[in-house]
Amino acid sequence: MMNREMLNTKELAEYLNINEKQVYKLIQDKKIPATRITGKWTFPKQLIDAWIIKSAEENLSVKGKAAELGSHIVVMGSHDFCMELLSHELTKAYPDLSLSVSNVGSIGGLTALAKGISHVACAHLFDPATRSYNVPYLHKYLPDTAVMVINLVYRDLGLIVQRGNPLKITTIADTARPGARIINRQSGSGTRLFFDAELQRLGIDAARITGYDNEVSTHNEAALAVFGDSVDAALGILPAAKMLGLDFVHLTRERFDLIIPKKSIADKPIDALLQVVRSEVFKMKVDKMGGYDTSATGQLIGAT
Repeated sequence: MMNREMLNTKELAEYLNINEKQVYKLIQDKKIPATRITGKWTFPKQLIDAWIIKSAEENLSVKGKAAELGSHIVVMGSHDFCMELLSHELTKAYPDLSLSVSNVGSIGGLTALAKGISHVACAHLFDPATRSYNVPYLHKYLPDTAVMVINLVYRDLGLIVQRGNPLKITTIADTARPGARIINRQSGSGTRLFFDAELQRLGIDAARITGYDNEVSTHNEAALAVFGDSVDAALGILPAAKMLGLDFVHLTRERFDLIIPKKSIADKPIDALLQVVRSEVFKMKVDKMGGYDTSATGQLIGAT
């Protein structure tokens, strides 16, 4: 899985689902952010994500309508390993199609969809009032866009802790104990929203938590911080813990959805995307990763 801040040419080609020769063409045409280090091309992932967003924005019409769906689907929102798998499986099943994912957080994904700079959003926004996900936020962030909410997966969310869990961290409240250090997710992410809601429910002041203001944007980065012993715990998903052989304390099962404008649901690229999502091959590969439940994968959850 992609977890590096600096990508080489091969990694970038995999990230964008294009051929390496196309990467070199983009460099030659000066269309992509790149730098040469010790004779090799290197690409800052953060700038690549910004380039993806900028490219999507440039596809907007003068009137500001959403970019037309072509052979490339732009997805923006929350981070999950299943999205990387989906990107690969889409291109494998439909070689003329590709998909890129920009990890801007769940709220960022809905905002991008509202602005028309992406074709699909992926989110897991927890609503404390209803104890449900995503649908309660649609009217707030997508007031003028009719959408359909399609489940991608349910996934295990919990505390990623060091092997053996030496501090015996088993609850959110334990992260506020003296001596415990955490790494947090960025504002606007579904994981951060859940964490803050739990702190409020428990009556815990965030100022008591060492590392609360230290943020990362992916589950990979959170798990790596625990693995590197710079923190003791991070809220994240089970596959991120499994990837590095870390311990995991299950807290909840959350719903991770795709939010798609109704007007494009029947378009060929989106129809192909949903066919892949609903395929037994995709679900089987997701199940093999562990920490996921595909029993509702591809099902319609709600609409506006």
